Amino acid sequence: MLAIEYLPGFVAVFVLGGGRPSADDMLQDVAASDATLYGRVDPVHHLKAWLDDLTAPYRRFVPTILRVGMGVAFVYLGLVEKLGSSDRALQVVAKYDLTAVVPVDPGMWVLGAGLMEVVVGLALVAGLLTRASAATAFLLFTVTLFGLPDDPVLAHVTLFGMASAIFTLGAGPFSLDERLERSTDARATPAPGDD
Repeated sequence: MLAIEYLPGFVAVFVLGGGRPSADDMLQDVAASDATLYGRVDPVHHLKAWLDDLTAPYRRFVPTILRVGMGVAFVYLGLVEKLGSSDRALQVVAKYDLTAVVPVDPGMWVLGAGLMEVVVGLALVAGLLTRASAATAFLLFTVTLFGLPDDPVLAHVTLFGMASAIFTLGAGPFSLDERLERSTDARATPAPGDD
């Protein structure tokens, strides 16, 4: 469960395919032509074209898949790894002497870290202030990465990538950000006859 973010990451990669520009895209163009030798010997390009056609209607949901997947991972980490396993989290606070960084009770460290992860996760799931939430997540990973000297970098690689993608892509469909934007646009657009 600690690597739950891999599932939405793999789903997003499957839906997006090779993307553009990429070697996959260029080879697909070459293979799609019957006039090329490569087009006659490549057995995969028909399958790739079929998969691209199959997943095309779902590409607009990639930001939603990434956002919700990362949000669920954050909520899980906050609830289960911090708040639900507070003795392990307290050991981390003691091991790295985190109370010297921010002089509060170790329990407050664990409570604060757990609540921060849950709040960021819920904001991502809801799609509220999505880019700010993704930037906050990226900052949390960076602080953890550089603040804890023996923290495994590989454990955060997918999360860094997902936070970057979410920051770039935005909330996507089925988000509060999208609803708020539509509501703002509707108020800003004058009704016919209103001049």
